Amino acid sequence: MKRPKLKKASKRMTCHKRFKIQKKVREHNRKVRKQAKKKGHKKPKKDIGIPNAAPFKETILREAEQRKQRREELKQQQKLDRQKVQEKKRKQEANKKDARKEKQCEKESATKPRANSEQQIDKHSKKFICKELKKVIEASDVVLEVLDARDPLGCRCPQVEQFVGQSDGGKPLLLVLNKIDLVPKENVEKWLHYLNQELPTVAFKSAMQIKDRTVQVKKVSKRGAAYIDLSRASLCFGGDCLLKLLQDYSVVKGSVIQVGVVGFPNVGKSSVVNSMKQMRACNVGPVRGLTKCMQIVLVNEQIKMLDSPSIIVAPSSSPLAVALRSTTDADSGNLIDSVNAVLKLCSKQQIMMYYNIPDYRNPLEFLTLLAQKRGMLKKGGVPNTEGAAKILLCDWTGAKMSYHSRPPVLWSPSPHLSSEALAAVKQAFSFEELEEDNKNTLKASKYPNPASSIAFQSPGFTDGIIDDTEVPEEVLEKKNKEVSEDAEELSEDKDEEDGMESEEESNTMASSKTTSEELAVKDAEWGKLPTGTQLNTKASDLDDAYDFDTDYI
Repeated sequence: MKRPKLKKASKRMTCHKRFKIQKKVREHNRKVRKQAKKKGHKKPKKDIGIPNAAPFKETILREAEQRKQRREELKQQQKLDRQKVQEKKRKQEANKKDARKEKQCEKESATKPRANSEQQIDKHSKKFICKELKKVIEASDVVLEVLDARDPLGCRCPQVEQFVGQSDGGKPLLLVLNKIDLVPKENVEKWLHYLNQELPTVAFKSAMQIKDRTVQVKKVSKRGAAYIDLSRASLCFGGDCLLKLLQDYSVVKGSVIQVGVVGFPNVGKSSVVNSMKQMRACNVGPVRGLTKCMQIVLVNEQIKMLDSPSIIVAPSSSPLAVALRSTTDADSGNLIDSVNAVLKLCSKQQIMMYYNIPDYRNPLEFLTLLAQKRGMLKKGGVPNTEGAAKILLCDWTGAKMSYHSRPPVLWSPSPHLSSEALAAVKQAFSFEELEEDNKNTLKASKYPNPASSIAFQSPGFTDGIIDDTEVPEEVLEKKNKEVSEDAEELSEDKDEEDGMESEEESNTMASSKTTSEELAVKDAEWGKLPTGTQLNTKASDLDDAYDFDTDYI
């Protein structure tokens, strides 16, 4: 036990413990000696040497020294021989290394431009994505263009369809109308009738929940109660119809066909491939541009599906197309413009009912009310308008929002498709059987209530980029002119507001001065007006800004 006065504990131990340790050491040494005897290891005996009384002692010692000298000479000679052999090996290895370096230098000099070009192309760059998209179209026998049923016309890319019709003398093009469960049934039927006049269109609803391999569905018991109840979201509608079309085409062609799947981001390309394979073969998620390169999925012995990266929207497209069809999310500076483009083409009352917000006058006020409704506030209670804008765009591009666009009243043929390509497609596929299969698909699927679906005005075709070309100078000049005009309008508004403030300051005392920006910030904190809006001191403007008689809760 440690003594309280001493700094270190004592190393003394009891005699019983010390004797016990010594006994164990002796036993261990005894065992070691016994094992050594069994193995035959004995101590080497000492050399007694030559006794002095032995005859010819001197001659024996001389012979022993001579033998010792010879042994040393032999050792030195062997050492020198070994050194010579090692030097020869080193020289040969050095010569081989020099020859390899020369060959490598020649190969590098020949492949340097190729390596530099490969290093410059990044997987996230537009050049690489366009290259992969071209590779998918060129390698495929049939091309499926996946369309969002909420806006089918806005999901069609004339550049891609024209490239498909021109590659290898024209390849058959099929349209897949995905996400039919988000659109009213009548609207789906109208779009199928409109699109089938030009290209064969398949109504499709991809499976949202793909079963894992580890999940095993048990048999139904005698009483009729199942152990595992698969939800309706795991079912796929339209897959049999699409598989039948592709198998018939493979029989006509007489070989295994490769089916390329193309389309804009978030239309459900990878989900269609997974639904046809009936397992999670490709990565799926709400993130835009998740697929970066070509993926080959073997559906059966006759069909191979090629999943492709998304089509890149041309910068000359409308702000609505850039907001909903771009491979990346909109920048913080373009968020309000994107939201404004979406809200312009929708019914204001339906938007207010869907998000459960009061009346708004501009997109900034809408985002402020939405952020307050969702509880998205920054430091000091300021509404997070950027986060609200991202939520709105995510709802419209994902599979959450139910909205629909109406087809044009009069059908007109697409100018980018040639009559020869359309005739080849009509010969390859039978439209009568396709219409019957689509009717069966529409009967099996469920649809939202038309009253809950938001009416949306389609802007038409969306231009895409097949070759990675730079933005034309005309487009850049237009954008610069628009930015300069907006800046001039803002500067004129600011000058007028500064003049109003100077007149008010001359009439009021210095102690009661409050700028319009401080009033706007205070009202934004209380949830009356969005930040950034400036107020005038007139009573009529304040009455228009907020009505105290109505209840917004």
